[in-house]
Amino acid sequence: ASTRRSAPMLYVNCAALPESLADSELFGHVRGAFTGAAADRPGKFEVASGGTLFLDEIGELPLSVQPKLLRAIQHGEIQRVGSDRLIQADVRLVAATNRDLEQEVKAGNFRADLFHRLHVYPLRVPPLRARPEDIPLLAGYFCDVTRRRLGLGPVRVDPGAIAVLKRYAWPGNVRELENVLSRITLMAAGSTRRGGPIVLTAGHLGPDLPGATGGQSSDLLTAVAEDPARVAADLKEATRDFQRTLIRRALVEHRGNWAAAARSLGMHRSNFHHLAARLGLKEGP
Repeated sequence: ASTRRSAPMLYVNCAALPESLADSELFGHVRGAFTGAAADRPGKFEVASGGTLFLDEIGELPLSVQPKLLRAIQHGEIQRVGSDRLIQADVRLVAATNRDLEQEVKAGNFRADLFHRLHVYPLRVPPLRARPEDIPLLAGYFCDVTRRRLGLGPVRVDPGAIAVLKRYAWPGNVRELENVLSRITLMAAGSTRRGGPIVLTAGHLGPDLPGATGGQSSDLLTAVAEDPARVAADLKEATRDFQRTLIRRALVEHRGNWAAAARSLGMHRSNFHHLAARLGLKEGP
């Protein structure tokens, strides 16, 4: 809702900036300022003037560049590399980091004055494990992104798989969730006809989420005592799901070559076909 809404918003990944080029990337350079500077080039601050500049992974910014960034924020002035002329840059700055900058300041890795200049309106994003209610929405989004990227049919995550996703601790946060869903969608697509619907189940997750079922051993022992027949049936179905997962993964790894997939699992091809048929998996799309 700000007056900058129609102005540019630029993104810079500070972690990917080599120290030798950080000045040029942020503040620009003039022709001949260094080897390879064949023409004048504006930096991100200059291009984003009037708009917003998002500095991601600000904690990775080299110490040598931090004083110039502080000046740009404090006075709204930048200077291209190799030039004596000051340029006014009216930029709204948004910065993000996965580091504890207060600790980085104490360790001497981040300037205290720059930290306090940036620390105007802090927003702390809790880790994914602290907000499991976000997982179904994120899972649906990532599945749709993967579906469009791979040209697949509709992809859905069933309630059982969602329950497993919610139990996992997600040390890699949202990026790890995205990677897991992309991987199991690709695996599931290997045994689904082209364009057909894909339903991701807890069985597809397999060993991808170690510890996701942790803390349930006492529940399992209680269930065995109360209804051993039901637990045996659940174990049988879990075994089938695990076998399906291994077969799907082998087929994806060997690009649908059933003979190669069978060899990778140490099975004779005919036995492999019989097992796949018994588990409801079909050869080819």
